[in-house]
Amino acid sequence: MSDKSRRPLALAALSLLIVAPLAGCPGDPPEDLEHGVVYLQMLRGESEADSPYAGTATIEVTLLYLECLIDFYEANPDYQQYGPEGALVFGTREDGGEGWFDRLCEDDDPEALDCTVTSFRQEFDTSRQLTVTYAVNGGDIENRLLPFGPLPIAELAACQAGGQPTVRVGSNGAVRGIDGNGDTIWNTESFNPPEAATGQGASIRIRASR
Repeated sequence: MSDKSRRPLALAALSLLIVAPLAGCPGDPPEDLEHGVVYLQMLRGESEADSPYAGTATIEVTLLYLECLIDFYEANPDYQQYGPEGALVFGTREDGGEGWFDRLCEDDDPEALDCTVTSFRQEFDTSRQLTVTYAVNGGDIENRLLPFGPLPIAELAACQAGGQPTVRVGSNGAVRGIDGNGDTIWNTESFNPPEAATGQGASIRIRASR
């Protein structure tokens, strides 16, 4: 066979080698995030015959940082909400960082509550805690999952002695529902378990009552 007759075959084979890998390319790789969430499962309190969540416009959640997260933020103040790193974590995607103000309620889980973050408030004075306020975008709240964060993942937090980046429900007032007039219409009747670690999967079950 002449060189001229072999050339089209060689080009065809080369084109197949180029196209085949492209045809099997996966989608964009997952983002390499330094923060994650814990989940609250919104349930009906045992004292409630009907769903206590009717009329909820806003949900406010305050969870306490435990030892590992307290140590992390004290050692890395730049990651606090208004530090140079924290501003990008707690801010919007337009700010150029992880953008959890936009990201937190963009959850792919079909059981996740349809929500929008309206504010973060991180405190380190008397209590070391994070408060997230959510607008409820409609639909039933009962049995839905509410993501809470942003919280450093274990690799970033670098907890000592096998610890985990953990938050805790401190009281029955830690999770509450507010109506359109700004009045509290339900509080937490009970919660179990009281703690969760970033990315662990298992949710804190919140039972609410009016």
